[in-house]
Amino acid sequence: MIEMIRRFVRQRFGSAGLVVALVVLGLVSLLTVAAQGAAAGFGMAGWAIFVIAAGSVSRDISSGALQMILSRPIRRTLYLFGRYFGILLSYALFLVATSVLSFLFIHLVVLKTTRGPAVDFSASALAVGAGQAFLTGAFDASILLLFSTFLPGIADLLGLLLLYLALNLPQFSQAPWLKTAGERARENMMPPVEWTRVLRGDGLLGAATGRWVFALTIYLVLAAIVFSRRELPYGQD
Repeated sequence: MIEMIRRFVRQRFGSAGLVVALVVLGLVSLLTVAAQGAAAGFGMAGWAIFVIAAGSVSRDISSGALQMILSRPIRRTLYLFGRYFGILLSYALFLVATSVLSFLFIHLVVLKTTRGPAVDFSASALAVGAGQAFLTGAFDASILLLFSTFLPGIADLLGLLLLYLALNLPQFSQAPWLKTAGERARENMMPPVEWTRVLRGDGLLGAATGRWVFALTIYLVLAAIVFSRRELPYGQD
């Protein structure tokens, strides 16, 4: 699995377009952190997970690279979870770099030119913001991984968008039963967690965290089942 993780990280950071996109997102996040605080800044940084995770499996399938990889004695699940942990490692590297640069920029530039900052620029605040972004991204990445096992190209992003819409549209309905069903579906399929509180030690073992872990596990298990049973085409799709 370690080799699969390394391969994914090399593949992603070897793409000039992806690196440029991450640099732009990092700079925008840095400026947002300086202006509005860690929560807003790392909310912007959270978009990086979509850049990193999109087409994580489908691109290898369409290019024929996956067929070459699996011609060796490598289990499909090993490859699949190598991709997932590669996504997490790449995203973590991005968040760490953004956190360090934000801390240096704020303390070497911003705080020397302003008085009495209205938001918390401490290292702990940045760490909580980065942790919240990482955990939210890890969940989104599990859904993208599932969709990428059977959707072509970066259609996994569209699948994730449609899932968000399907789960959130019922709250605008006038029918009470539909609102209730939508709320139950969101609680189980995309459970909201107040990561700021959890990362500060409040509610770590709460029901919301348990639902989050269970849902993430289900998405990864489904991804493994779909990917293990799929017949892979050779060459271009």
